[in-house]
Amino acid sequence: MSTATVASVAALRGQRYSRLLIAVLVISLVLNLCFVAGAVWTRLHAPPSGRNLVERYQEIASELDLNAQQRAAFDQYIAAMRGRADQMRQETEPLMGAAWDELAKPQPDEARVTQLFDQAGDKRRGFQHDATAQTLTLLTNLSPAQRAKFVALMREKRAAARRAQSH
Repeated sequence: MSTATVASVAALRGQRYSRLLIAVLVISLVLNLCFVAGAVWTRLHAPPSGRNLVERYQEIASELDLNAQQRAAFDQYIAAMRGRADQMRQETEPLMGAAWDELAKPQPDEARVTQLFDQAGDKRRGFQHDATAQTLTLLTNLSPAQRAKFVALMREKRAAARRAQSH
């Protein structure tokens, strides 16, 4: 084999490797751009659960276009819901903690665990009953269109919360 042939074969191999290197770099660039675009999209389309409760309720109030009387009723509703939710957490967390502590024992008392979970469930059901009554009172202050909008917004909020929990 002549020196010229060896040189041309080496040049061909060099071109193939440089093309392969360019292809790998282009693919890497595209993947990085996709990753950055995905991160940006996630930030821009974050679920509502990222906001605090007050911000979400303020957003709902603004979407309902409430008059002064309705806004006062809405603010009272939100304060009552937040207070009751805090109370429910304070009452149920010790029960749930005690149930889990019992379960952690080598020989847990099944009846005690069931009793503690039932007590926590009863407190949550009590909260649901109170929340239903408070919501119905609020809805009497809204027009039919506002009522429909409120229900739709609350459904969206719950759906978003479920999606956030499943991820």
